[in-house]
Amino acid sequence: MRTKLFRFTPLIIVSMCLITSGLAAAEYSASMVQGAKSDDQKYTGTWAGTYTPENGNPNQLSYNLVKDERGKWGGKIYFTNQDGEQTAEFKSLEIADGKMKGKIESPDGQVEVTVEGKFDGDTIEGTYSVLPKGQTEAVEKGSWKVTKGTAKKAE
Repeated sequence: MRTKLFRFTPLIIVSMCLITSGLAAAEYSASMVQGAKSDDQKYTGTWAGTYTPENGNPNQLSYNLVKDERGKWGGKIYFTNQDGEQTAEFKSLEIADGKMKGKIESPDGQVEVTVEGKFDGDTIEGTYSVLPKGQTEAVEKGSWKVTKGTAKKAE
């Protein structure tokens, strides 16, 4: 009887080690997922501020950034220009490592705007370029700065 007990003891010890390491790995994996979700939460939401064309006056700007259930970033941009309040959806949006990069297309499809920025707490600051379709030379460049919070949205 004692001999059988000694044969099973190593098996029991190895099983306990495997269970413990499996639980630790699951806890680590869950904390990584939770960390990714908390990063997403600090980027999602409404960001309001201004954009300023080179040699121009500041205008109102806000972003509404969202991440869908598939993990894809998107959202809308609201801004004021010489034509009044405007709204556009991001054609593409990437947020990673505290940086943001996106593209917006004009409603008529003739102009593409590229925005790039860097997150710093509750602020994102960056630059933009406006390019007519099919051209490589920007017709307007400028900077922008927004702060997380609520903003008036153009309809």
